[in-house]
Amino acid sequence: MLSYQHAYHAGNHADLLKHFVLTFVICSLNKKDKPYTFFDTHSGSGLYDLLDNKSIKTGEAAKGIEVLLKQKDFPPELLPYVNLVKGFYKNHIYPGSPAIEKTLLRKNDVLILTELHPAEIENLRTNMNSSFNAGFGNDSVLEKLALENPEIQIHKRSGWEMLKALTPPKTKRGAVLIDPSYEEISDYENAAKVICDVLKKWSNGIFMLWYPLLSHREIQINQMLNQITDGAKAVNQNMEILRQELLINTKDSHIETELKDLSKSNPPRLYGSGMLVLNSPWKLKESSDVAVEYFSKLLYEGKK
Repeated sequence: MLSYQHAYHAGNHADLLKHFVLTFVICSLNKKDKPYTFFDTHSGSGLYDLLDNKSIKTGEAAKGIEVLLKQKDFPPELLPYVNLVKGFYKNHIYPGSPAIEKTLLRKNDVLILTELHPAEIENLRTNMNSSFNAGFGNDSVLEKLALENPEIQIHKRSGWEMLKALTPPKTKRGAVLIDPSYEEISDYENAAKVICDVLKKWSNGIFMLWYPLLSHREIQINQMLNQITDGAKAVNQNMEILRQELLINTKDSHIETELKDLSKSNPPRLYGSGMLVLNSPWKLKESSDVAVEYFSKLLYEGKK
């Protein structure tokens, strides 16, 4: 399905978790001089105007990134992500994953983006030709990185197809962000199958999978995560695997909504989301624990 548009959800609680982890992983890869390849399987448009009607209609950014940026003191673990977002937010823009990747990757690295939605891929092409160097004066590292554009390849094709076809990359080092909409049941199945298949030929790649927390999809979510974990352990019994989740409500908080109407006009809402990271970099668990605790205190809506 091609109905999903991230503009309605940009800067929400799920983006905070996903993009914090994404920023940490890329910064970890940057610690070595050797180039790497980064794959983004479901790229979207890359930049999102928070004054756009789509963003205002849902109000998700107002309950997510805008709450975060109103804070004055941040744990040091959050600063790379927060400083990056602040640079864009000065213009009421929230950076999607391609914008974060383009900003942080270096001139010898390769960024491969994939999007199927006809309007979104045109926006992506336009946005990836934009300059991101304005606004990062508060962070000299970011300012320098933003001037070093990586090689960018943009494909209009299935992200699942792309990942299977283009891995392992020539650089050997690299990572992938997998962030489907999960509008279809097949997304859960495809995520598990494709990750397990690609791991067999690219065992040292860092795999980041974002997933929603939805009460009515609990079986599919657990099946997907268990299949991927089992597949990863079959490739390398000692592989570092991180499963990190951010809850902004209780598990049963949306049961009434779900029972009433499962149509697209009134879809069940997320009570949180998670990130599964294979070949998790050193210190990601500790840093993401700090981030999740901080985000939870700011955004949690349920009764504790």
